[in-house]
Amino acid sequence: MQVADIVSLVANVGFPVTLCFILIKYVLQNVNDKLNSMDNVLQLLSRELKRLDEKVHEAKAADQAVSNKE
Repeated sequence: MQVADIVSLVANVGFPVTLCFILIKYVLQNVNDKLNSMDNVLQLLSRELKRLDEKVHEAKAADQAVSNKE
């Protein structure tokens, strides 16, 4: 947002409304950044859980194979 845009907004709608627009833009940008970060972390967590689940299944299969040999 350029200075001319801010001056134009202040002239057209007033300072409090302009300040609200700027704060809303700032808050929405921060929320978007946080949501993107959370999405990345959740994807990583999901991959790790799948990997651990596969290891558990492999361990159970190995235990079952050992039990069947006995």
